[in-house]
Formats: sequence, structure tokens, C-alpha cells
Amino acid sequence: MKQSLLLATGLSLVLAISPAFGSDLSKATDLFQQQNYEQARSLLEPLARGGDVKALAMLGNIYENGLGVDADRQRAQNLYERGANVGDLTCLNALRELQNQDYRKELVDIKGRIEQGYASAMNRYGVMLEFGQGLERNPTEAFAWYQKAAKAQLPDAYYNLGRAYNFGTGVSQDFGLAEDWYYKAIKEGNTDALFYLGTLYSNNLGADKTTDQNVIAYAWMHNAAKLGNRTAQAIEQRLLIKLDAANMGDSARALASAYERQYLKP
Repeated sequence: MKQSLLLATGLSLVLAISPAFGSDLSKATDLFQQQNYEQARSLLEPLARGGDVKALAMLGNIYENGLGVDADRQRAQNLYERGANVGDLTCLNALRELQNQDYRKELVDIKGRIEQGYASAMNRYGVMLEFGQGLERNPTEAFAWYQKAAKAQLPDAYYNLGRAYNFGTGVSQDFGLAEDWYYKAIKEGNTDALFYLGTLYSNNLGADKTTDQNVIAYAWMHNAAKLGNRTAQAIEQRLLIKLDAANMGDSARALASAYERQYLKP
């Protein structure tokens, strides 16, 4: 089925980058269709090294399914990733299917752990539903599983509920509730929520109006950046330039230190 799908979606087309390359790809495609995979592979390898996306897809198929060669799933994934990174849909779809195979295996374990009452499994199942990992996307059902995990006092579920309310994913958008759940997650040790709480304030959506919203945004972003969040690192620098220009930089730095002592240091 996979072989037929790849062929039907364009593996038989010739990418005429140059006459020689086009000729080799055409020959490789003919050999592939004739199930002469070893000779096809010998032509496809140099084309794939040169970045030919159709060669990458066909060669990935060969390694994924062990066609005339020992199956090598990791090699197939690497080939698909190279094609997907430049926007090739055949490679992108093949890569997603590989990932979904892993997700479907994971689902078996997740469902067993849910039956045993593990909150982490409930939360993970919610993530899989939200992003369509191994099953159809269902944000509303994902939100329900985050709620179940939160009732079991899982900090990661608090964070996911915050995201859900923040972006209106599976529930009506509510920035106040998003902030409440982010705070709860941070207090219980989830540091991913630092960045998202910072984004609320950088967009002037935070509930605390006692000081400039950018001051508060910087304080959260700074602490997220210290923990390695690269996006937060870029945002905190832009915020600090703006705050220093408005003579609020020192206040922002002081608040960042206060948050670190209150929420991050034991």
C-alpha cells in the first residue's frame, strides 16, 4: 500500500534539474517499478546526496520497507526529513506516517496506564488528541483529559489547561483562566508555563495591572530564558531595550529576580 501510494503521488515523475540527473531518475523509477531495487538504489543514492526530493522519497521507501536491502527505519526517516525540510509533500507524508506508527504503539501503552489511574498517561493522551499524534485530532476531548489529569494534581496538566484557555483550544478562550492555570503550574514546578505567562503580559493580556505589563512580561521571559528557552531569550532582549529606553529596566530586572526567588529557587 505504501509503495503504491508513493508511486501514485509522484515518484514516477522526472525532475529535470539537468539532463543527466533527469535520465538517472527516470531509469531509477523504471527499475523501482520493475522491483529491481538494488540497481534502483545505486542510481538513487547519488541523487539523494545531491538533494533530489524524489530520489529522497523513493530511497526512503526502499530503506523503510527493506526493498532489496536490510530495512533501516532510521535511515528512511533521515531521508524523509531532508525532503520534508524543503517542503516535499511525499516526504512529509511519509515522515508523518512513520511518526504515527510510533504513536500508535505508544497509544497501546498509554491506554493501559490510564486504566491503572496514572495521571501522566491521561495528560499524554490529551496531548496526542490535541495534536493528532497517532489518532484524529480532537481538542475538545483533549481538554477533558487535561481536566482529569489536573484533578489528579499533575502540574503538566495545569500547564496544558492554561494553554487551552489561552488559545481557545477545545474550550472558549479565557485569558484570566489561562493565567490562573499557568500560575498554578509554575507553583508546582512546571517551568514551561513561564514563557506562556510572559506572552500574556507582552500582549497586554495579563490580569496584574499594578505595574507596566512589559515589566511583568520581562520578568517571566527572563526566567524562561535562563532555563534555556531560546524564543524567550530573543523576546526578553527586545523587551529590555524598550524598558531601558523608558527607564524601567531596573524595575524589570528586580522583578525578574523576585520571581526567581519566589517560584524557581527551593
